[in-house]
Amino acid sequence: MAVSKTTNGGASWLRYALDTLGYVFALAVDPTNSNVVYVGGTPKMCKTVDGGGHWSDVSVGITDTIFDIAINGGNSDVIYAASPAGVFKTTNGGVNWFNTGCTDVTSLVIDPYEPTTVYAGTKSGVYKSTDAGGSWVQMNSGLSDTNVTSLGINPGVYLYCGTENNGMYRWSLEVGVSEKRKELDEKIAFFVSPNPVRGRVNISYQLTDRTVVQLAVYNSVGRLVKELVNGIQDSGLYSSSWDGRDCKGRKVPGGVYFARFLVGERRSVTKFVLLE
Repeated sequence: MAVSKTTNGGASWLRYALDTLGYVFALAVDPTNSNVVYVGGTPKMCKTVDGGGHWSDVSVGITDTIFDIAINGGNSDVIYAASPAGVFKTTNGGVNWFNTGCTDVTSLVIDPYEPTTVYAGTKSGVYKSTDAGGSWVQMNSGLSDTNVTSLGINPGVYLYCGTENNGMYRWSLEVGVSEKRKELDEKIAFFVSPNPVRGRVNISYQLTDRTVVQLAVYNSVGRLVKELVNGIQDSGLYSSSWDGRDCKGRKVPGGVYFARFLVGERRSVTKFVLLE
C-alpha cells in the first residue's frame, strides 16, 4: 500500500510506498510538527519524521488492524490507536504500545481542553476515559444505534457521533464547562480584552490565594496555539498578553480563538476573535 502527499493544495501528488503495511485505514499528522506522520493499517503502524521521505515500523505491542489514530496536542508522544482488539496507547512516540481496553473500536477523539479525556467509538457505543485510558465508562444514553463509525469534537461545546444505521448524534459538553465556570467566577475574575482584537490581546485575572495557574490559547479546532502561564502564583492581580503568534513564533491567521484558564481544579474558557 501507499500514502500520497500534496504540497500545492491538491494540484499534484507524491506517492510513498509502504511495503510493510497492508491496507491503510488511518493517518494522523503530529499537530506540533507536520513532518511527523503516523499511518495505521493491517495490522501495523508506520511513522515518518521527514514528511514522508523515510518510513519506519512502529508496531511493537500492536496486535490488530488500526482504524483511527488520535495524537495528544499537548504532548505529541502520547498517541491512541483504535482497533478491534482495543485502544492501543503509546507514551513515547510509537516506540512501544499497550492495550488500554475496550473492544471493536472504530474511532477516537481527545478533548484538547482536557487531554486526559478520551472518547472511543465502538460497535457497542461510545466510551469515555477521564484518566488517559486507564479506565473506560460507557456513555450510551440517548443513543439508539450503538454501532458507532466515527467521532468528532467541537471542544467545550459538542461531541459528535456518527452511526452505522441511524445517522448522527451529539452530546453537549457545555454543562461541565458552565458548572466549572460558575465555581471559578465565585473566587476569581478573568477578562479578555479587547474582543475582537487586532494585534495583541490582553488577559487579566485576579487570584484570591496561592494556587497553580495555567493560561493558554487554543484555535477553533481545539489545538494548542500558545501556552502563556504555567506555574504557581500568589494572590493578586495579574495580566498576560498574546501577540497572535504560536509557540514557534509564527503569526497565526485571523479567526476564532479560545483562552483557557485553569486555576487548580477549576476552569474557564472564553472565546475571542482575532482580526487580520
